[in-house]
Amino acid sequence: MSTIVELKEELKNLEKEEAKIARMKEQIAAKIQEEKEEDNRLDEIFNNSGYATPRALVKALMVKYGIKVSGSAANGKPRKRTRITSDLRDSVKAEVNAGGSKNSVSKKYEISYAVVSKIMKGDYDHL
Repeated sequence: MSTIVELKEELKNLEKEEAKIARMKEQIAAKIQEEKEEDNRLDEIFNNSGYATPRALVKALMVKYGIKVSGSAANGKPRKRTRITSDLRDSVKAEVNAGGSKNSVSKKYEISYAVVSKIMKGDYDHL
């Protein structure tokens, strides 16, 4: 059976937790408000820009400020995919085994470091 002192202590702990939850709610509400304000600012910028689509505005800004982004979003072309052949596999293995770093080999053959690692683990030995 709980004593009065223990019950009062439990009550204090609950009040502390309630205060903590209230602070967290306030922080979340503030973040939501900030995001809404940011969203409204961006909508206003787009609406006043005169561009037909948000994509057109972003592309114009990228050109204006010289922002380069890798991948298909930047130039509208899909990224180049390297086909792993038995010749490529053997060349990569030979260079790494001869003392070349995986990083330098990946750059030389224009493949990712992860693919070089997979080749070295034997994931492409079936080719």
